[in-house]
Amino acid sequence: MLDRIREGSQSIVIKALLVLIALTFALAGIGGYITNQPEPAVAKVNGEEITRVEFDRAVENERSRQQQQLGDFYATLAADPAFNQRLRSQVLNDLVNQKVVELYARDAGLRVSDEQVKAAIRNIAAFQVAGQFDNQTYQMTLNGLGYTPDGFAELMRRDLARTQLLQAIVETQFALPTEASAVQQLLNQQRSGAYATFELANYLSTVEVTDEEIAQWYDANQSRFNVPEQVKVEFVALDADTLAESIEIDETVVREWFEQNRAGYETPDRYRFSHILIEGDDEAARAEAQEVLTKLTEGADFAELAAEYSDDIFTAETGGDLEFLEKGLMDPEFDEAAFALQEVGDISGVVSTSFGYHVIKLTDIEKGSSTSYEEVRDEIVSEMREERVKQAYYELQQKASELAFDVPDTLQAVADETGLTVRTTSWFNRNNAPTALNNPAALQQVFNQDFIAEGLNSDLIETSDTQAVIVRVLDYQAASVKPLDEVRAQVLDNVRTEKAQAAAREDADALAAALRAGETSDVQMAAIDSVDRRNTELPRAVVQSLFEQAVPSDEGVQVAVTELNSGALAVVQLTSATVGEVDEAMQAQLTDQLVNSFTQQGYGAFVEALRAEADVELLLNANTDQASQE
Repeated sequence: MLDRIREGSQSIVIKALLVLIALTFALAGIGGYITNQPEPAVAKVNGEEITRVEFDRAVENERSRQQQQLGDFYATLAADPAFNQRLRSQVLNDLVNQKVVELYARDAGLRVSDEQVKAAIRNIAAFQVAGQFDNQTYQMTLNGLGYTPDGFAELMRRDLARTQLLQAIVETQFALPTEASAVQQLLNQQRSGAYATFELANYLSTVEVTDEEIAQWYDANQSRFNVPEQVKVEFVALDADTLAESIEIDETVVREWFEQNRAGYETPDRYRFSHILIEGDDEAARAEAQEVLTKLTEGADFAELAAEYSDDIFTAETGGDLEFLEKGLMDPEFDEAAFALQEVGDISGVVSTSFGYHVIKLTDIEKGSSTSYEEVRDEIVSEMREERVKQAYYELQQKASELAFDVPDTLQAVADETGLTVRTTSWFNRNNAPTALNNPAALQQVFNQDFIAEGLNSDLIETSDTQAVIVRVLDYQAASVKPLDEVRAQVLDNVRTEKAQAAAREDADALAAALRAGETSDVQMAAIDSVDRRNTELPRAVVQSLFEQAVPSDEGVQVAVTELNSGALAVVQLTSATVGEVDEAMQAQLTDQLVNSFTQQGYGAFVEALRAEADVELLLNANTDQASQE
């Protein structure tokens, strides 16, 4: 019966619920549960497909998750094509990982009981109202998605089996108290020693560089001076948002539209029902339904009889409550009997439908309401403006495209007829294109050699849902290498720096060798007294070198040479290490962190092993839409 809910699924409430469901599930979410029709596959795992619909939905869900997490900064990231490519690749990889785990769980014979499936469905937030499972929401949502309760429950069963496997992996991980103590002792360890720095400035003034050295360095490092191919173009930019400013909506038109669509702003009376369902179409079922009706007429409690007799497992536990229903959501026979009831508390006779026999009770009536013109005027104006902008933008696209084709060797004709502005760029390459052209489709066009050779206007290039450009290449420069004369000062600086670093390293190595040999040195070393890993007063490279060295023996000396961020060199000597203290208050938290780390490592190794054994075919490369295979 629960799959017979129809028109109500198109309401705004249901559409909002669909968004909630998408956010409830990780990545693919409920998308994996509702796809019934054959769809193009983006990957195959051991012959089983991951559909394009699943992939697209997973990408959108991940974008929504990151947008919620990153806020306004997400818009900056999303404008970068490389970011979107990485996101799509990661989503595809995650879907493949989910599939190999799901198949392993199935092959391992993991099973989930009906009660577990039922409990999981009840706990899905999108099916709840005020924290409680809501049967009407559940029915209407599934029907709106085109899915039956049985089919949805079966796919939930598969997902729960996969989750069961993952829980087994998670719950086998542990960390001993001694491990947490050892980690604390390492993290809180303190070390002492000394260090000396060899600043490049002390060597640069003594360095001499010959013309031959400059030429040799330039020849060996020409890749540093590559100049990528560049273009200079003219273009016109079309932007739907700019059209919105010129769109005016007549108040008379708005009111006329409201009057013609007034029914859409009126809510009819709502009726709430409970029912008791006896499944079957034989006399025994009818007799049982009649027995229920007789007990009700004798004063029995409806909710108690629903719990005892009803075959509708989801409503039996709530007294048979179906929440508020509208006509057309249920079977015609059910609707006819239910909406014939007049007063709260009225009970129908035995009603026969395709699902069996019902006894129906009217439990509440909620009076309808209507929305005034003033309340919805701004919404209507906004929708009208949006539609007119879309139409105006479409017409502008058509007109600009035709003019660019008719007069192919200039964009001035487009500008004269449409009011758009022809903009001319300076030289740019693929990495520093103007904002309007910083789009994969636009860049592919302007750096296409055939297009460059033609020197004609491009077709309309859509760079987003509301923006497009038409471009023409004015000039082109092939990739090249800057001549030595142009970069001589830069080369000289690099050669001088490298020679200074070599001289500094020679002195640093000499000091390190002397310290290891126990010899004295004139170099002044700064003392390091009991610092920990979090020290910020010393150069970071010095602290890192100090803790990378092995603890010296009683007679040994530990010395290392490291490079600082400035390019200077430092000689770091470790003389002693003190075991860190264990903070008992941190033990529990650190143990949890270790368990989490071990779990991630274990799960990663498990999935990696499954993928190594699986036959994975990527039919759609997330970046290039090309097929590949592992």
